[in-house]
Amino acid sequence: MERDKNTSGGDGVRVPEDANQDGAQTEFGRILRKDLFLYFLDLEVKLARRYQNFLCLLLLNLKQLHKMDNERYFQTCQQTLGNLLGREMRETDMLGFLGKNKLAVLLPYADASAGDHAKSRVESTLKYYDFEGKGYEVTIDKICYPMHGTDTMELIKKALGTEPSQIKGLRGQGVKDSSDTI
Repeated sequence: MERDKNTSGGDGVRVPEDANQDGAQTEFGRILRKDLFLYFLDLEVKLARRYQNFLCLLLLNLKQLHKMDNERYFQTCQQTLGNLLGREMRETDMLGFLGKNKLAVLLPYADASAGDHAKSRVESTLKYYDFEGKGYEVTIDKICYPMHGTDTMELIKKALGTEPSQIKGLRGQGVKDSSDTI
C-alpha cells in the first residue's frame, strides 16, 4: 500500500497544503499553531473534568542567553526541539506553540507523577544537545489539571505567566468560559 505524501503521522492524518506558517513540521508530524493547540487543550480539559481524569502540560521555553540577533540559530533550536519532542512523546500527546519562544506538550490522562516522568525524560535527553552553544537555554515547566487550575483559562494563565494582555484575545481562539460543557 502506497502512503499518501500529504500524511504526517498516523494513518489518515493530513497536513493541509495551505497550512499556516506558524505551525512547524517535525520528523514525526506537526506542531500545532497556538489557536489550534488551545482548542484541543480546551476539549481535553472539558473531557478531563467530565470523566474525572488528569492531564499535564509540559512547557518548554527557549531563552536567549545573549543579546544578539541570531534568528537562524533560533529556528535551528526550535526545529531541533520539535524533532526531539516528536520522538520522545507518545502518539496521543499533542505538541503546540504558545508563543514564539514557548512550545507546549499536552499529555492527556497524565497525572503529576506521569508528568514528572515525562519532564525528567526530556531533561535527560536535552543534555545531549548544544542549545547553549547556539545562544539559547531550554527550561521546562509542568502544569497539571486539576492541581494548577480547574478550567482552561486558569491553565492558560499559569502557562503564559498570568499576563492579562495575553489572555484577553483567547476567547476568539476557541477557548470558552469554564461553565461551558461538552
